[in-house]
Amino acid sequence: MPPVPALQELARLVEGEPQAALQRLLTLACEQLAMDVAFVSVLDGTGNRTVLQSVHADGTAGPAGLTEPVDATWCGRVMDDGSLLVDDAREDAALQALPSTKAFSIVSYAGVPLSDEDGSVFGALCALGHQPHPSLNSRDRDMLTGLAEVVAPLVRALDDPPTPPSAPSGLAAIAAVLEGAHDVERLSRPLLEALQDITGLASAYLTVVHEEDDVQEIRYARNARDGFEIPEGLHVPWGDTLCKRALDEDRACTTDVPSIWGDSDAARVLGIQVYVSVPVSTPGGQVWGTLCAADSVAADDVESHLPTMRLFARLIGAEVEREEAVKRARVEAATDPLTQCASRRVVDPWLAAQLPALSPDEVVVAAFADLDNFKKINDSLGHVAGDAVLVQVGHRLLATARPHDLVARLGGDEFLVAARVPRDSAEALVARVRDALSFSLDWQGTAVDVRASVGAAISDGRDGPSLVAAADAAMYADKTTR
Repeated sequence: MPPVPALQELARLVEGEPQAALQRLLTLACEQLAMDVAFVSVLDGTGNRTVLQSVHADGTAGPAGLTEPVDATWCGRVMDDGSLLVDDAREDAALQALPSTKAFSIVSYAGVPLSDEDGSVFGALCALGHQPHPSLNSRDRDMLTGLAEVVAPLVRALDDPPTPPSAPSGLAAIAAVLEGAHDVERLSRPLLEALQDITGLASAYLTVVHEEDDVQEIRYARNARDGFEIPEGLHVPWGDTLCKRALDEDRACTTDVPSIWGDSDAARVLGIQVYVSVPVSTPGGQVWGTLCAADSVAADDVESHLPTMRLFARLIGAEVEREEAVKRARVEAATDPLTQCASRRVVDPWLAAQLPALSPDEVVVAAFADLDNFKKINDSLGHVAGDAVLVQVGHRLLATARPHDLVARLGGDEFLVAARVPRDSAEALVARVRDALSFSLDWQGTAVDVRASVGAAISDGRDGPSLVAAADAAMYADKTTR
């Protein structure tokens, strides 16, 4: 499943004109299932089904209005069987015999029924692919089932335009809030409120599993009733939690916790009677945490809400993956891959943050270093040897600096070390940089002497660019003298 930007667009899926909202939902289905086309079909009461609306993966409208006998369609299989997941239909003679298989080049397929509140099936939400699908699974079915709960009232609204589309309990209430949900917290909190409304349980909460520490953290919680509370920020040993038991035993819903897990101290102290939990996994399949709801009093029909919970968990997992990808990208952009020093782009923001925060007796000292005769090393021993020199320079400078100092490779053989220090310590830092850049390196039996020209400047009212420029000028003066 491709990562999607927090899916805060869930807010838009239930607002506006039903047809436009439905198109956004179908586009979402294509993205989440990695399919080429998603569509909605409805029964007409005469044994036929009609494609009401379809969307290509790029969001453009697809064909609509096609009417066929339902028994001769893939949708018919969906409605008969309750759902359909097909990775590769090329070897299935029965599916190959259906007219639409060849007409629309269907190779992979996923579909779930659309139902009214009374459970009567009136259509199907489906997606198809023109190539074999590598990984259709139960999580995809759950996601599609959750979307179907939102799609169904929109489809009914298209049959009766004057009536505004209704959304499942909870979704309408969070639509406006989710519009600005650009991180895990702002996405999760409205979803927890919606989950509480949908299930009717007293507490809904999101956990994070820190497997390296064997700890589960209650990251966000929504508690609606006095006397029963899942405390936000609580850390508990992961090995004995209800969430881990639920995962290990594949028991997502438990309506009698005392009889099933009577040995759980936490459940007994909190008085948990009803418990439902689904994993929050990243698109790569790694369990990040759990989405849960619980109560101290008995509740009916809790299991019916699992598809919606799994949809919510999938939305949160996608946002977790997006945030982690952003963090990785920032680290990669901020780090020189060869030397592991900071990249040039870090310099200005670092200085801009440090300079205004200086106390009266502090300065920022910047030491600008340029290796001497580096071109000769590259020309005589090759660029691999030159890279080895740069790596060693980076290691030595990083070892010289404190953890909160800046060590950056500006490009080529130029480096900058900057630190916030007492004024009388500035010269000592520059001396350490000079010492670090005077060494010999053995390269395949050849001794390579490494030296550098170093220039330094202190802030004294300079802004970041001026400070670097002053250190650069001092470095060139040092090179000329040497």
